[in-house]
Amino acid sequence: MIDNFSFFCSSIIAAIVLFQSVLVAPAINKQINLKEAGVFLRYIWPKFFLLIGSISCLSLIVLFATNSSHLISFYCSGISFLLMATCFSITPSINKAKDLGKNKLWSILHLSTVLMTLIVLGLNALVLFSWKFII
Repeated sequence: MIDNFSFFCSSIIAAIVLFQSVLVAPAINKQINLKEAGVFLRYIWPKFFLLIGSISCLSLIVLFATNSSHLISFYCSGISFLLMATCFSITPSINKAKDLGKNKLWSILHLSTVLMTLIVLGLNALVLFSWKFII
């Protein structure tokens, strides 16, 4: 079971990214007024980045501890962790840019977190499609 832990982590990460990005964020932007949506999104996105980063880090720790030979999982977990840590760390700058009306800076920073999140989704999908189960 522990040999397949990284697979389960990648499954959870992919599901969270898809759920948050495809269902939650668009629904909030459509169903809640702009001010309330902004407050909620500022609350939820850092937790999203932190959760995915934590799961990636846990996967990486288990891969090291079990001396796994699944190199794709090592790289994907490590890169996912770094990307989510980056997204988490620039979130205050994104919020500040929005508050100060620096729309170009906000767009660049926001787009960077979107792209990093898509990369994380792709990396974890790669793990899922390359996995060889150990029974």
